[in-house]
Amino acid sequence: MKVIDITERFKDNAHKVRKKIIWHWTASNTAKSAIDWLDQRNNGEGTVAYNYIIDKNGDVYMLGNPKNTFFHNSGLGTDYDKDTISISLVSRGKKDLFTDEQIASSKQLYSILKGLYKIELNTHHASINSNKSDFPDYTWKEFKKQIKQKTT
Repeated sequence: MKVIDITERFKDNAHKVRKKIIWHWTASNTAKSAIDWLDQRNNGEGTVAYNYIIDKNGDVYMLGNPKNTFFHNSGLGTDYDKDTISISLVSRGKKDLFTDEQIASSKQLYSILKGLYKIELNTHHASINSNKSDFPDYTWKEFKKQIKQKTT
């Protein structure tokens, strides 16, 4: 798993407690297009973003270190978001399946975050905000099963 640190592009919001991981998909074809969209949306201020984006080839882009950064990612407000780590997989949506490389990197990243923060796999964006459609339940159940599978 290759991690590309681009945290200097996004604003830090210091907060060290993490209770939840919220999984998203980007609605884009590449990590670059997702990051460019975030830059444009935020006017370079980086308040709406994800801690990590996982590209189709498995590369992980760290937009903000969870040790000192949270992003507005749930649509439920700062009080909710400050306790979250947000991860988004590059995907155009329900018919664009995650790659084997994305699943492998997601498993590794989840394992690291679970060890650091003592948190579980948690939830997906659509389950906490009814206005969001990323990770519908059938996709989430399969993804969660794959991420929790032991590697042999």
